[in-house]
Amino acid sequence: MMNQEEMDPKADNQEVQTTPVTAEFETSNTEETASINVQAEELLVEEVKPVETKPEEISEENAKESVKTIEAEEDHEEPKEQKLSIPDFDQLSVEDSIAVIKSHVNEFTPVRIKGIVESGRSKILHELNKEQASVKEVYLAEGGNIIDFHFDQPLRKELGVIYGSYRDGLRNYYAELEAQLVKNLKIKELIVEEIKALPLMTGSAKEKYDAFKGLREKWNNTGLVPKSDARTIWANYNHHVDSFFNFLRLAYDLIDKDYQNNLNEKILLIEELEAHSTGAVNPELFRLLQKSHSRWKRIGPVPREQKEQIWDRFKAVTAVIHEKRDTYNDTLKEVNALKIQAKRNVVDHITALNDATPSKHSDWQKASKALDVLREEFKTIGFVKSEENEVVWEDYKVAQREFNRLKNAFYKEEKTVQRENLSKKEALVKLAQNLKDSDNFAETASALKKAQADWKISGYVPKKEGDRLWELFRSACNDFFDKMNGERKAKSENFSAAIKAKEEKLIDLKTREITSVEEAVGLSEEWSELGAGNRKLDAAFDKMLEEKLKGLGLSKEDLESTLFTAKVKALVEADNQEGLLYQRNWLRDQMENTKKELNQLENNLLFFSNSKGNPLLAAAEASIQTQKTRVAHLTSLRKRFNSLLK
Repeated sequence: MMNQEEMDPKADNQEVQTTPVTAEFETSNTEETASINVQAEELLVEEVKPVETKPEEISEENAKESVKTIEAEEDHEEPKEQKLSIPDFDQLSVEDSIAVIKSHVNEFTPVRIKGIVESGRSKILHELNKEQASVKEVYLAEGGNIIDFHFDQPLRKELGVIYGSYRDGLRNYYAELEAQLVKNLKIKELIVEEIKALPLMTGSAKEKYDAFKGLREKWNNTGLVPKSDARTIWANYNHHVDSFFNFLRLAYDLIDKDYQNNLNEKILLIEELEAHSTGAVNPELFRLLQKSHSRWKRIGPVPREQKEQIWDRFKAVTAVIHEKRDTYNDTLKEVNALKIQAKRNVVDHITALNDATPSKHSDWQKASKALDVLREEFKTIGFVKSEENEVVWEDYKVAQREFNRLKNAFYKEEKTVQRENLSKKEALVKLAQNLKDSDNFAETASALKKAQADWKISGYVPKKEGDRLWELFRSACNDFFDKMNGERKAKSENFSAAIKAKEEKLIDLKTREITSVEEAVGLSEEWSELGAGNRKLDAAFDKMLEEKLKGLGLSKEDLESTLFTAKVKALVEADNQEGLLYQRNWLRDQMENTKKELNQLENNLLFFSNSKGNPLLAAAEASIQTQKTRVAHLTSLRKRFNSLLK
């Protein structure tokens, strides 16, 4: 019988060897496949899933039942992948058999088609070996050398490629399986550690038991572990499960005691609410109710037989307080509506202040005080918990911001004005300081009086700076007026003496005869040397002197010119500025009055007819000529006055 041979699947793309394939090579591949199968079997372990318990409360019976369930897990087998049925390859040709194997390799996992591939491969190799042996026998019979024998079988090569693919897939499958088993082992080790820590975790026994059920479900869903670790991990799991249920048994008494303590605490809580529910209604009562509900949730369970009764009692007192709260809220809404309206009134008043924008500093001070009162009123009204309060609050802030904006704009402009006012006051101070030492009392007094009037209308400046400038201004003015008043006092004394002397001189002149112009000039000089006096006395002296000089045959103009020249010379020599000012003003007034009279006469002349025989016309023309002569004479006196001053 011929030896069985097999192509190496790793040489899919290599040329077929010319040397014969021995049965030994085929056997080694068969053993390798068998080794993969054995390793896979060793990886598989049996697992069981405990029956889930659904206790309303943890009891010893439930705990014992759970332990029994766990101890029975070793008899529960993990379901394996379902294998496909093997076709009857004896009824198929080699080509069809290869096609069947190829389609299964491409479609299914290696584990499910293991029987099909191995059975079909064995049948195909048997047929191919028979064919090869038959050809070899003919070759040798014809005298061929066995060493040179070669028989090419493409189907054998195709089978080798397909089988190599199947074998690689089988290796990968078991490699992945081994990795998954190791991963499952790690997960189960963590589960064991978590079960071990359950007694130490915070929470009630019920919470710990619920946590245990979750861990047990996770254990059951995790899957297989390596066979070498299966018994160890299983023993650890059972040990810590037993320890956990022993812990639960010890906790039963503590749980009962805890339930009783919870009941007592809830009774005290209810009694506190019942006591407060009969008193005054206020927010503190409602906050107490909220805190009581939070405490109720935190206290925990009570004995089952008293659970409904205690809950009904708690609901009853809660309903009483809620009813009071509804009544309280209705009243509070009315109060809040009044508060909202009061706040709106405050906002309206602030808006009114903004509309009547002040234009002066004092008015802004009054408006600011009014705003402070409104702010305090708004603050006194207090907070109102409603959406309307937010709207009013925004309106209030907008109104205040508008007030501040208007106020800032005013004072920004006011600062500019104040800087201008400050410049005005500084200029007035400088003027007063420059004039305070002046000896021209008449002009300087007039200038300083005007400066004082300008100071009054120069406007507001900051108080500190204003006070400083005012002291400088006042001091300069006082210095001048003190000096002027001192001079005037001295002049007043001299003036009295001059009047007395002039009165005596005037009495003497009445009885005196003047025989020459020189004598009249001398008398005029003596009169001027007596100093400033009463104007009436001066006028009386001039009139009396003119009367005395009429007898000398001088014209009125010559007499006036002579006396005026004599007076001015005397005043210049005496440096009598006041007297000179008087003469200047007299000359000016005479000129203005004469010109005014002349203009009036010339205007009147238009109303007369041109008839030469009209006596009124002749009189008017004569008056005009007289006034023109007077203007010419006064002009001559003015020139002489100016020449004497040089």
